[in-house]
Amino acid sequence: MLAPVDTGRLRASLRQEFRRTYTLRPMVTVGSDVEYAPWVNDGTGPHIIRPRRAQALRFVVGGRVVYAKVVHHPGTHARPFLDQALRETAAARGYSFRQG
Repeated sequence: MLAPVDTGRLRASLRQEFRRTYTLRPMVTVGSDVEYAPWVNDGTGPHIIRPRRAQALRFVVGGRVVYAKVVHHPGTHARPFLDQALRETAAARGYSFRQG
């Protein structure tokens, strides 16, 4: 519910895996197999974007088509939807939350 939605791919990819343990405390791993999930949750620092298969990048800014050989991206803010969901669920059920 807390995952940001653009296409819905990230939200649809979230999975949980219950692991068998020999203690009284169950262990659950939660994650996603889409490559950009950590970047959405944790944010990114400034980085350079270059074209892979073309000579220039093409995008729209203010309704105008722009071409560039390189873009200096300022980075993105973290949206820790997964961390927040895990903390809330763990607290509501009396469990501890350990990130790792």
